[in-house]
Amino acid sequence: MATEASENRSQRTVGAAECLTKKVLVLDDDASFRALARAILEPAGFEVIESRDVRECLMQLREHAIDAILLDVVMPERDGFEALRELKELFQETRIVAVSGAPQSELYLAMSAHLGADASLHKSNIGALGGLLHVVLDR
Repeated sequence: MATEASENRSQRTVGAAECLTKKVLVLDDDASFRALARAILEPAGFEVIESRDVRECLMQLREHAIDAILLDVVMPERDGFEALRELKELFQETRIVAVSGAPQSELYLAMSAHLGADASLHKSNIGALGGLLHVVLDR
């Protein structure tokens, strides 16, 4: 009987820990950046889902409860600004962190803030990503 109660408590603890894990979708056409973001975010306690384009991102958002999106604002096919507007309209509760490593990143990141991004980060500061996401998700 005591063993059964102990097992039940263990199962509840694991379940509670799983509920606290936040899901982050990394939307970037660069596979090496997605891998780097994963390598930073998973040890920081996040579950990471990857998308290489906006179409794939939208499919992932319909399949998973995503807490935050890491959005590259400069991508081929469909730019991040257009994606940002659509994502904010369709998934209002999902936090969006805009990232850019392009030559005019400061301008792009300022524009993303104006369009509704919850935060922004230059790709050269990627080491700060885990902390930034914790702050953004605690708002």
